[in-house]
Amino acid sequence: MAEKFNSDTKLAPEELAKHLRQPDGETGKQIGLLMNKSNKHICLNSYKVLTPQKEDHILEIGMGNGFFVKDLLNMADNLTYTGVDFSATMVQEASLFNKKLIDNKSAFFKEASIENLPFDDHSFDSITTTNTLYFWPQPINNAKELLRVLKPNGKLLVAYRSKSCMDQLELAKHGFQKYESHDVEGLLSNAGFKNISTQIIKEPELEFDGKVFQIEGIFTTGIK
Repeated sequence: MAEKFNSDTKLAPEELAKHLRQPDGETGKQIGLLMNKSNKHICLNSYKVLTPQKEDHILEIGMGNGFFVKDLLNMADNLTYTGVDFSATMVQEASLFNKKLIDNKSAFFKEASIENLPFDDHSFDSITTTNTLYFWPQPINNAKELLRVLKPNGKLLVAYRSKSCMDQLELAKHGFQKYESHDVEGLLSNAGFKNISTQIIKEPELEFDGKVFQIEGIFTTGIK
């Protein structure tokens, strides 16, 4: 049986797409909860593909309400996590969901844009981002900004849905830039990443507003 993701928000597709890009206010909070359902498998699989190592400092771009941060921090000893999102609503929600992790200084959350990250060069051992690529305003420059804050030999993982998958969704006609894996590999190469590879992981079928989709998560990695 397909897992269900029915928005029940009564939002027009373009309005729903706007909140998926940058959740805002009470509606944004509800969209964040819905994204926990639709993004569960791709997010958790992205952490597995990332394979964090003991004492790594990990940056996540666009963590939403941070519901899965606890799962990432359980994957290795003494991990430190920083999540950034350009939605103030999501930063507030993530801080509430992860108060204990913040209190013990294993997680930090900041409102920031991928265009200008508030971190020094060579700050992070790895970077992960899930379903944000569609909204990067200047993809090559944005990838270069991620390269800047990675340590030498650090890993970037970009998780996304394929263009062929996204083309089936009405909401993805509004403000989404869609990619196939070869597009993302080329993007990372042009930004200066090395040893680029892509892994595809099948997920359970997903019912979205009455239509059933066969879902795959695509995970493209590059090394600084």
